[in-house]
Amino acid sequence: MVLDKKQRSAALEFTKQKDPLEGMVKVEEYVDVGTEKVLESPHVSEGPGRIANSPVPSIYVDDRGEIHRFRVGGTRINMLFSKKDVMRSGYLHNHKTFTFVVKGNVELWLLEQEGTTKTMYGAGSFFQIDPFYPHILHFLEDSLILEYWEGQFQCWYYHPYRRLVQLQNELVANCHEEGISSSIGQWQRLVPLDQGEGGTNSVVSALLWLGTGIVVGAVSATGMLWYLAHLSKRK
Repeated sequence: MVLDKKQRSAALEFTKQKDPLEGMVKVEEYVDVGTEKVLESPHVSEGPGRIANSPVPSIYVDDRGEIHRFRVGGTRINMLFSKKDVMRSGYLHNHKTFTFVVKGNVELWLLEQEGTTKTMYGAGSFFQIDPFYPHILHFLEDSLILEYWEGQFQCWYYHPYRRLVQLQNELVANCHEEGISSSIGQWQRLVPLDQGEGGTNSVVSALLWLGTGIVVGAVSATGMLWYLAHLSKRK
């Protein structure tokens, strides 16, 4: 469904209200956040494997913005550009996540025992999210952040938050005349790296070079045979 101009205007005003979506989706409070016991909640399920398993380096683009994935000095780093008003996450992680705001303004929603807390971070700010705390990143301006984490990364959906994220992004897409937000990526560009995890890229690179060598060799041999045949005819 795409909203008409009047509906988009009304929706945009709605997003400016304080906590516009909280009353639309039931958020289950009082779960055992901060411990592995939260994973037993019926509102938690395994998250998207593409986050932890995405090739490095790579670039992922969708209607929310961009995610650039790198590895520097053995540490995996994500650089995220997010458009104004969109939300990300709705997840919880098994390790601490560290985030630096390069530019823009980010509101962190964090589910704690007493309920949802919201804290804003502007350019130059740093914050961390502890393990097993469901959270949302709400971008109040076009924003650029850097994030990295400890240990082997894994994430889970916290469905009440994830529904909020999806509803907000659909609302933003309608307000900007872009239709329904996909949030799953319109396309992805991967950049192979020889030092990839598990050495897979090294093997692929070697096979590509071998294939290239065979093709070049065949072309060169064909050219030489043609040249020799041409000389013999002239004699």
